[in-house]
Amino acid sequence: MFLKISATATLVISIALGSAAPLARTANAAQSSPAAQTAAAAPGGVPAAMPLISRGVPAYTNDDCGGSRPAAMANDANYNLGWRSCNTPSTAAPTYLAYDLSGVPAAQRGRIVVAWYNDQATLQYDYTYKGVHPYCCWSPYDIPRDYTVDANAGPTGGVPTDGWVTLATVTGNNYHSRQHAVDLTGYNWLRLNVTATDGVTNATGVVIKMDVHDASAGVQDDWIFYGDSITEGAMRHDLGAGSFAQLIQAQNPAHYPAFEAGAIGGTTSQDGANSFGTWFPMFPGRYAALAYGTNDVGFYCPATPCPGDPNISPTTFYNNMAGMVQAVIAAGKVPLVPKIPWGCTAQVGTYGPVFNQQIDALYNAYPQIVRGPDLWAFFQANPNLINKTAPDGTEDCIHPTADGYLALRQQWVNTAIASVYTPPPVLQISNVQTSSVGSSSAVITWTTNNTASSKVDYGATTAYGTNVADAATVTSHSMTLTGLTPNTTYHYAVSGVDGWGQSAASPDATFTTTVVVGPASHFALATATATPTAGTPFSFTVTALDDAGNTATDYAGTVHFISTDSSAGVVLPADGTLTNGQGTFKATLIKAGAQTITATDTATATITGTLSVTVRPGAAATMKLVAPKTAVALTPFQVTVTLTDAYGNLATGYRGTVHFTSTDLLATLPPDTTFTAADGGRHVFNVTLATPPGQSISVYDIANGSLHAGSGVISVTTGLGIGGL
Repeated sequence: MFLKISATATLVISIALGSAAPLARTANAAQSSPAAQTAAAAPGGVPAAMPLISRGVPAYTNDDCGGSRPAAMANDANYNLGWRSCNTPSTAAPTYLAYDLSGVPAAQRGRIVVAWYNDQATLQYDYTYKGVHPYCCWSPYDIPRDYTVDANAGPTGGVPTDGWVTLATVTGNNYHSRQHAVDLTGYNWLRLNVTATDGVTNATGVVIKMDVHDASAGVQDDWIFYGDSITEGAMRHDLGAGSFAQLIQAQNPAHYPAFEAGAIGGTTSQDGANSFGTWFPMFPGRYAALAYGTNDVGFYCPATPCPGDPNISPTTFYNNMAGMVQAVIAAGKVPLVPKIPWGCTAQVGTYGPVFNQQIDALYNAYPQIVRGPDLWAFFQANPNLINKTAPDGTEDCIHPTADGYLALRQQWVNTAIASVYTPPPVLQISNVQTSSVGSSSAVITWTTNNTASSKVDYGATTAYGTNVADAATVTSHSMTLTGLTPNTTYHYAVSGVDGWGQSAASPDATFTTTVVVGPASHFALATATATPTAGTPFSFTVTALDDAGNTATDYAGTVHFISTDSSAGVVLPADGTLTNGQGTFKATLIKAGAQTITATDTATATITGTLSVTVRPGAAATMKLVAPKTAVALTPFQVTVTLTDAYGNLATGYRGTVHFTSTDLLATLPPDTTFTAADGGRHVFNVTLATPPGQSISVYDIANGSLHAGSGVISVTTGLGIGGL
């Protein structure tokens, strides 16, 4: 199984580097002063610097292995070697390391963080730890087990023999590093006083480096890296050109972070989740990296059931990681999660991307996560930085080479510089909008270019007076205002603070709440087409109103339509419903003149309303000529020309010009005549025929030949009776 290979390779590497160890025992008891407990990290932002104040100060010990490992080696810049004592400490004969800090400005030795490191000797964070696959046992190398952190106000020049005050007490420690946030105000000296140690045979002294950081601005610039053997090998304090802190300072001289390598070879996300409640509360700092996944991928077995080793599915991995992320966020601290590193085994190559999809899901679900380095892309692009074989000759293809570990450390440095130590652009608020405005509530939305908290101040004036807020940092913001007064104009402004402490606010804006609406009592019908044309569809609206004339937005009835126009061809809307108390419909009326459309609720006839329109005739479609059946020769008579639309309505809008013809060549016909508004679609003309016995007349529109009419044969007489002959 892959995990066993990983564990073996990790153990061999650990011993080769001069250490060995893993994580987690609850038998640690730590006590600190109330002042130390208040030195918590401030929320958000580029961390306040925690300058290293102990580098090179006078250091003293009562055991320096005969001068071979003096106290000064505890606070120099070389993390590959530290102070070492050779005698076994006891309560009666403790071994101490003392710093004279009197030369440090008093302002820098008030609230401090004391951090000691043994990870150069004991590689695993907790040598007693047994994970979900307890493949091996680790050994401690001269770890302080029982000790106190003491302070003294004595003068410089020599270690005080009395007057020591205990600031923190630890018993049963099994970790290769610890931090203590304490208050050194009024004291000149700091001492680590060890009364018991854990170590392998013939290694019963103490081996540590000890740094003291100024935490007067809060315990912010402080990191811990939880993870498996890959993180364990990369984030230790020794090896290479510099530790994580030293590499950070090389790029950003203002910062020298305190940090711990809280990783254990062979561990999985399940191990992290199982023990996080023990590990994390001991960490006083701000940034917690959660670098698990390689061993989870190694354990994964898609077969059901999966024989042998415990199976960690992608879903289980996500839940484990989410639980730890939630714990970090709940503590007001910042989680960092990298991508799982690429490896050249078939198992990692096949399932690594599946598990990295869960990392992407974490990023989406928890925007508070600082995205760690993409170690999959980095090592895939640099496969020469992955060992092909373990030191014992077995296949590896998982762990970085010596150069690979240092490159991984640099990837974390690059991430920290870009994502933590580099301020973002100025916080900007945009796209402020109101929506879902009701009688007593409204929703305000906006966006920010950086993740930021959310706040809306609102009130009846620009003094506001009321606010809602959410400390969660996001870029898409939505806040709901409740308890508002109906039919009231509110002023509001949105604001937020991003993770770097930058604040921004929007200009004043307003919205007006709706009135309180009663049940629908009637309909109001309206149209923008008060004079529709016959045969042409037109739109109209139906609004359900309460007794006060407010739109009844909750009206849920069905509307039925009738009209005074019962002509063939009339089209009325089918029964329909309204949306939020309103609806738009279409109708087609035929008969010219005053008409109505009435809408009535199908269940409650009293809920009704009427629309009045005046239907205009359509364009002239038919011409008609009315003439007498008989006429007296040479005697004028009247004929009538009438224009109607396609539906038989008098075409009152007709403005064409008509021309007359006749079979009687001697007839006197009207001149070409243009209809006017006064004609209203009908005009009377005078005609005189001259030639018996019968003639006809015709009329037509000179521009539209389809409009024409004829009289038929008109009997023409001389006008003389028989007696006249």
